[in-house]
Amino acid sequence: MYDKLTLVNLAQSRMDWVARRQEVLSENIANANTPKYIPQDLKPYNFKDALGEAVPSVQIKATNASHIVPQMRDEQKVVDTKKTFESSPDGNAVVLEEQMAKVGEAKTAYEMAANLFQRQFKLIKLALGK
Repeated sequence: MYDKLTLVNLAQSRMDWVARRQEVLSENIANANTPKYIPQDLKPYNFKDALGEAVPSVQIKATNASHIVPQMRDEQKVVDTKKTFESSPDGNAVVLEEQMAKVGEAKTAYEMAANLFQRQFKLIKLALGK
């Protein structure tokens, strides 16, 4: 029953995205002394896209060889971050303060999604009279 709830799915997908972002950011921090290392981040989480994926839609299919084949998208794509304002002499572009700020943002986003998840289940319990 719970896996069919759109709000629960959205909160769970947001929590999954934040967990994956924490992994990418921790790799950046771990490579802070690696020469020529360029920090990475995930493609920003887009609520509108996530909502579109949660709601069933018509699938596109090429039925003829001359049709254009639809592209599938990677929802948690790792991308190199923009050039940062600082770079060390060995070419490492990791700025620890910047990475720690992003980790803090990710923590806040995770807590917000977890709270939304918990509140949804409290509403269900309330509706069931438990």
